[in-house]
Amino acid sequence: MQVQALAMEDYAQMIRLWARSGLRIRPSGRDSRRAVESQMRANPGFFIGAFDDTRLVGTVIASSDGRKGWINRLAVDPDCRRQGIARALIAEAEQVL
Repeated sequence: MQVQALAMEDYAQMIRLWARSGLRIRPSGRDSRRAVESQMRANPGFFIGAFDDTRLVGTVIASSDGRKGWINRLAVDPDCRRQGIARALIAEAEQVL
């Protein structure tokens, strides 16, 4: 497993993973391609993914107001849970924040 910053090329996999993980998706709002691209440009290191080869198996989005940090959109593929993926994503998000 490799943990790294996500890019817009990962968008389709990210949306599929969120749906598969049971997260609510707002494709016309905050989760639209345009909104995600804008957020990634503003804070490129805040979108973090865990990959098994080229397959996205986990995500987390960090955010900050300059004083506090938040962990958002933590998702792990149901078939890959209990393998330490969420722990690795949280650790990376903490480093970014």
